[in-house]
Amino acid sequence: MQKKTNRLKNLNEKLVDVEERERKAVASDLHDGVVQNLGMSISTIKTIKESTIVPDTQTLSKIQEYLEQSVIDIRSMIYKLAPPILDDFDFETALGFFVEEINIKYQGSLSYINNIDKPVLFDKTTKIVLYRAVSELMTNIIKHSQSQNAEVIVSETNNRIQISVEDDGVGFCWEKVRPTQFSCFGLNSLMDRMQNIDGDMKIFSEPGKGAKIVLLVRKPPN
Repeated sequence: MQKKTNRLKNLNEKLVDVEERERKAVASDLHDGVVQNLGMSISTIKTIKESTIVPDTQTLSKIQEYLEQSVIDIRSMIYKLAPPILDDFDFETALGFFVEEINIKYQGSLSYINNIDKPVLFDKTTKIVLYRAVSELMTNIIKHSQSQNAEVIVSETNNRIQISVEDDGVGFCWEKVRPTQFSCFGLNSLMDRMQNIDGDMKIFSEPGKGAKIVLLVRKPPN
């Protein structure tokens, strides 16, 4: 009983830590992206208003570019906080849309392969956990892996749904970094969240040989 209580306490502490990190990440994204783009747009518009010179097409195009990027950034944050697409589509389709959003935002080349023939009817909690897990793994690739190629593959094996997130970046030695610096990447908390939905997460990586993270969860009955 005490062991179970301690496990729940540790899980709760990690969930609180995850929420705090997510809030800080949103604040940082707002400051570094949206706020700066809007600030530059306002500054440029004020300069135009105070000038007697009619603005040229290039200046107006620059303002448009700032505003369009702000819209993209805000949409991306909305998807992270409360992805509405999960209410309208199955998990595999929603994941495909998210990969597309990531590629647009970061001008990336993440590829998405869905090997599932029929939609998987996950419950809402499982969909959210998996969606956010893949989101965090893709963010790690973009920020830390120095990878030129990465892919997300959804498949079925032994009555379990498998989601593989793989890159060809710098890689790491999981056993060495697990107890220390890797907490900042969130893999430990991802493992806990996967276990909380009776799932599993496997990590395959070597320094200089990229990384492959596999999420596994039991396939729900149709």
